Amino acid sequence: MVKSIAAFLLLLLLLSATSEKAEAQNKKGNDKKGKNAGTAQSKSGNAEAQKAQKLFFDGILANIKGDTEGAIQAFKLCLTLQPKHDAAMYELARIFYDGHDKEQTLLYAENAAKTDPANKWYQSLYAEALSVNNRFEEAAKVYERVVNLYPSDYDFYFDWAYMLIQANKYAEAIKVYDALEQRTGPVEDVSIQKQKLYIRIGQFDKAVAELQKLINAFPNEVRYQLTLAELYLANNTPDKAQEVYEKLMETAPDNPYANLALADYLQAKGETEQAFEKLKKAFADPELSLGIKAQRLSPMVEQKAANAADKDRIFELVKLVTDTHNAEALAHIIYGDLLNTYDQKEEALQQFTQASQIDGSSYEVWQQMMVLNYELKHFDKLAEVSSQVIELFPNQPYPYYFSGIALNQLKNYEKAIKLLKQGTFISTSNQNLSAQMYSLMGAIFNEMKDYEKSDSSFEKALKITPEDPLILNNFSYFLAQRSYNLERAAQMAEKANQLEPNNSSFEDTYAWVLYKQKKYADARLWMEKALSHNTDDSATLLEHYGDILFQLNETDKAVENWKKAKEKNGKSEFLDKKIKDRKLYE
Repeated sequence: MVKSIAAFLLLLLLLSATSEKAEAQNKKGNDKKGKNAGTAQSKSGNAEAQKAQKLFFDGILANIKGDTEGAIQAFKLCLTLQPKHDAAMYELARIFYDGHDKEQTLLYAENAAKTDPANKWYQSLYAEALSVNNRFEEAAKVYERVVNLYPSDYDFYFDWAYMLIQANKYAEAIKVYDALEQRTGPVEDVSIQKQKLYIRIGQFDKAVAELQKLINAFPNEVRYQLTLAELYLANNTPDKAQEVYEKLMETAPDNPYANLALADYLQAKGETEQAFEKLKKAFADPELSLGIKAQRLSPMVEQKAANAADKDRIFELVKLVTDTHNAEALAHIIYGDLLNTYDQKEEALQQFTQASQIDGSSYEVWQQMMVLNYELKHFDKLAEVSSQVIELFPNQPYPYYFSGIALNQLKNYEKAIKLLKQGTFISTSNQNLSAQMYSLMGAIFNEMKDYEKSDSSFEKALKITPEDPLILNNFSYFLAQRSYNLERAAQMAEKANQLEPNNSSFEDTYAWVLYKQKKYADARLWMEKALSHNTDDSATLLEHYGDILFQLNETDKAVENWKKAKEKNGKSEFLDKKIKDRKLYE
């Protein structure tokens, strides 16, 4: 409503201006002609003016309503009746400018500007129309005229200088900024622009002088001194930069930005210890924003340090930041990332947990907590956290998957299945995740001895990702355990090993399928492959190998491997009995 009222008031102002112009033009005509002729002319002129005024009014309303074509038509008809209707020209130029029609914009903007040379808005739009047509010098001349008409309207100086810069007229642009400064005194934006332009035209001393002028005008503003030092460094005059830094250390020894810049300077000189002390001083200051600190720390946190000394420095800095910004979640996220980089997962989890307590709106933090709880095998906590995440972010699929994993480990099978089913509906855009959820459901249904649903779930998973070696392996192993559909199991196990060779778990599965098919010699070959690729001598692999050897009538070797499995904490149902009786039980 407010927007409509504002537009309506603008419309009334435009109409008022149009009416006044039309009336003035009619009076001029009456003065030149006789009284009777003037009366007839006046009636005709007034009628046309009123009609043109109505068309202009229609164009404004159409434009407000978003009817661009209707507005264009109305304004053009208005110009047919009154060719010098500058407001209609201006409105057409604006419409074409918004529509990126460069030629039409220039046509109508130029006509409006010529019709009323004193109207700064017409002139400004004309200059913009010239600029979008890459006629920057002409645009600069337009702004020059506007500045001469309105010397106290400082924005136009910037526009004028900008057009000169675009036309590569750097020295002339500097003169425009000089003219502005004569009216305003030292202005940061102006001096910075002049400094950059002096650098472009190779006048380094004048660039320095511009910054020095700002420093003299604002002696307590450290930024200008830092910029001056950076300018010296960029132009290979490090001694001058050092003078600036040394002066800063006298005048602003505790300024965090000065310490940060000095740390960079000292580091570039190879003075690592001194640089680190300055960096610590900057990072300990709460006035230096956490965002700036995070930007500096990010590359250090993401990769492991090359040596112990560098690692200690990084940890000291991050701990300093966390202590200084203890109430900000980002500080704990940075520390958590660093700890995670160095595999200190328990400590990392504590930091991410603190971050979530300060600000629970970041899904990425919660996901990191779920991943860490999973890696640490904290399944009770994983179930709790994933449940929280589902409440906070119900449309994110991964919490359902992690919840399914945790509940499966906690043997809460019914709830795990329920959440995984919900997850498959949400994860339609992530096909790989959907497949993993179906695969997990297959494993859970197998534990529940609901083999029909188990097989169905695995088939759904393979329909989505038929080349997933883990799903192929797991489905194959469960079939082998039941001695069911062994031919399909063998095909899947073989394919899994082709897709990911030298995986001891996959080789064990294939060996076990062959064992179930009574292909004991082939089973032995694959089991020996599995043992050669297994670094920790898995109890399961050793027991399976013993079973295969027993079927090959190598009882002594079979018992030897069963005993090794026992030493590796093997806890299968018949392991002790097999060792005691030197006999296979299944």
